[in-house]
Amino acid sequence: MKLNMRFVIGAFLTLALSVSSCDTFKDEMSPESYSEATKHIDGNWQLSAVSRNGVDITKYMDFTRFRIVLNKDNTYEMKNYLPFIVRNNGTWQVDDPLYPFHLSFKEEGTNKDVKTEIGFLTVDGERRLTIKLSPGCYTNKYLYTFKQVAK
Repeated sequence: MKLNMRFVIGAFLTLALSVSSCDTFKDEMSPESYSEATKHIDGNWQLSAVSRNGVDITKYMDFTRFRIVLNKDNTYEMKNYLPFIVRNNGTWQVDDPLYPFHLSFKEEGTNKDVKTEIGFLTVDGERRLTIKLSPGCYTNKYLYTFKQVAK
């Protein structure tokens, strides 16, 4: 019995010493020194995938000809138009350059902003931009997935 008690006390002391001898992790940088990079959404975006009401319809039509060019000066132009939330060229802006969740379009000659929900992802090292929209019938929800391509 004495042997078991000595073993328990020895194991406890060994555990206590090993826990107390560990250094705690000290972060050399304060949270104030971290900064989020601005998300650059400008570029030439080619439509690569389309889903309607959660069903992938990409294989039924060549969607890749449709492009949106988001210029650095916050103007945009569309090439090979498909049903979209705006029809004509104009200006664009994001709700937050660090954490963009919404993209607004304003067509030339109008005062109305059209706002949509976006996703800005990196997939296999390539940028992807997703835009949720409902052109025409509001019961049909589309998700356009764009990939960034060279001009």
